[in-house]
Amino acid sequence: MKRVGIVGAGMTGLTAAAELQKAGIEVFLLDKGKSVGGRMATRRVGDGKADHGAQFFTVRSDEFQQAVNKWIADRKVKKWFGEHHPRYQSINGMNALAKYLAKDLRVYLNRKVQTIDFQNGRYQLYTEENEIFEATDIILTPPSPQVIEVFNNSKLQADQSILKTLKFSPCLVAIVELYTEMLYSDHGQITNPSSTIQRIVNHEQKGISKTPVLSIYMNKDWSEKHFDEHERELLPMIKNEIKEWIGANHIKSIQIKKWRYVEVEQVLHQPFAKIMPSLLVAGDAFLRREDETNHSRLESAYLSGKSAAAELMEKNI
Repeated sequence: MKRVGIVGAGMTGLTAAAELQKAGIEVFLLDKGKSVGGRMATRRVGDGKADHGAQFFTVRSDEFQQAVNKWIADRKVKKWFGEHHPRYQSINGMNALAKYLAKDLRVYLNRKVQTIDFQNGRYQLYTEENEIFEATDIILTPPSPQVIEVFNNSKLQADQSILKTLKFSPCLVAIVELYTEMLYSDHGQITNPSSTIQRIVNHEQKGISKTPVLSIYMNKDWSEKHFDEHERELLPMIKNEIKEWIGANHIKSIQIKKWRYVEVEQVLHQPFAKIMPSLLVAGDAFLRREDETNHSRLESAYLSGKSAAAELMEKNI
């Protein structure tokens, strides 16, 4: 009997799992985090909260629009701002949307897959927690450097060449709690306000926080330069970079989130990679061939998950 194991419970993994389960196929997800969602991440900050990964998503395909319309009808998503390709947000923070998508799925959290083996027609996924999960088919959805690391620890004869073409850049995000309200544009977001800041989002204006909390994204070059520095060195540097926008006397607290693999510098124009006949790698870096945007996003993660699931369902027929 087919049993699919999915590594990673972000948008790609959750979408693939839902499609497979709807088709009557047994499926489970393993995720190293303490919550589902991946970069659909929301953090409580005092009495407020902040999205500190993906802030919104756009829609360019009819297929994704159908899913978004359902989320809107279920009051999980709403339009944030914009008329041309509107920006949609999760009403209670991006992680709330991920939890909604995961509610009927079998998800094992705090499970980091270290190695994969294949014996007697089944895969064995070995976790850091000394557990073994078996599956007939596997979909791997973490960023390709993490997938390559798992393959390097494993005995599988897997061709990794296509995965090595994907390059990711990091991002440092400052999560800033304010004493008093500060407004940014009409909707709470400004982009590229300086040569080092990529984006500032006010979550009180966005409507997910009861108190003024900001997410400040440093740009690619600044993040790459300072990524491996300790937080005690980073904090004064970030405060210096943001002082034009937020004076030190306005800051109640500040913390830093490090995302090592965020922006894909060169996407692949295929919705997944078939590494072995029943082992696929999928994710937001894998774009369908008709996708002309040439960049990764939440929609590409969703469509990759659907395509990977369809591949395994077709194989099952």
